[in-house]
Amino acid sequence: MLWKYTARCALPEGKTLEAPPDATGKRLKFPGLFGVAPEWNDGPCDARCQEKVSSCLIALTNRTGKHVLVSLLSADRSLGQSFAPSENDRAFPHQEGVFFGNVFTNEAYACQGAAVRKGPQVKRFCALEPATCSGLPEFSDLGPCGGACTMSCSRLRDGTERCAASSCRDPHGKRWEHPITVYLRNQIEATNADVMQGVTAGDDGIDGLDDGDSVTFKLVDFTRPAAPGTPAAGVKTFVASFLARRPPGRIEIWLDGKTRIGTLDLGSQADTGGRERELGTPISAAGVSGTHDVTLRFVGGKNMGRLALVEFR
Repeated sequence: MLWKYTARCALPEGKTLEAPPDATGKRLKFPGLFGVAPEWNDGPCDARCQEKVSSCLIALTNRTGKHVLVSLLSADRSLGQSFAPSENDRAFPHQEGVFFGNVFTNEAYACQGAAVRKGPQVKRFCALEPATCSGLPEFSDLGPCGGACTMSCSRLRDGTERCAASSCRDPHGKRWEHPITVYLRNQIEATNADVMQGVTAGDDGIDGLDDGDSVTFKLVDFTRPAAPGTPAAGVKTFVASFLARRPPGRIEIWLDGKTRIGTLDLGSQADTGGRERELGTPISAAGVSGTHDVTLRFVGGKNMGRLALVEFR
C-alpha cells in the first residue's frame, strides 16, 4: 500500500514506480497520478519534496482501510493545477479537513473542516479523530482549521465555494506551505457497508442481491445544511446507483433497524449494461436528524444487480 500511494502521490500519470522484488522475485509497478514531486523519479527528495508527498499521503490515509473517493484541493500552486478547485468538485461539497506534515521526520497533522462530521458516513475518520490514525506517523489534532490554516476560496458556477488551505501552522509555530484540503461527497460506496448479509463485495459494488439479503450503513448523517438564517433541512430521498440491475425486486430502507422509511421498486427496465444509473424514492424521515444506522433489505428478487453507491438527499 505504501508503494502504491507513494507512486500515486509523487509521480504524474504515465510514470511508474517499480518496487523491490517480493518473496517470489516478482517486481510490481505502481502508476503515478497526482505528480506532486516528479523530481523524485530521477533524483533525491529534498525537504520541500518530502512535505508535498507527505501531505498527499496523510490526506489519503484512512484508518478503516476502506476505499473512499475524495477531492484533494490546495491553494499551493506548486502542487499542480489538478489541485485547483474546478466544476468537477461540485460532487464533493463537504469540507472534511486539512492535512500536512513530513512523514520522513515522523510528523503528521490534521485539522477539522466545516463538514468534518460527514466523514464517518463515508468511512473517513482522520480529521474528526486524528489520534485514531497512524500507519505513517501518528496524527496530531490541530482542532478547527480556521485556527490553524490560512484559506483561499473559489466560487463554482453553482454558487458554492471550495476553500483550500494555502498554509498552516503546527503547535510549535512552524509554517507549512504545502497543505492539502480534503472534500467529501455525500454518496456512500456500497462496498463500505458496515454489515453485509448474503451479498458479495467487489471492486466497484456489491452483487448477489437476493431476497432476504441485507446491508447496514452506520453513522449516516440525516442533517442537511440549509441557507443561512434558515433551519437545517432534512433528508427526503433515497438514491441507489446501480452498475447492473436485474429486476424484479425492491429495496426496503430501515432506520435503526426499527422503522421502515421507504421502499425502492427496482422496476422492470432492462439491465443498465455496466453504465451507472440512479434510482430514487421518497422516504419518510421528517424530523430525523443526526447520525443513524440504515439497513437496506433486498426483497422479492434473485441476483438483483450490482449496487455501486447509496445516498440520502
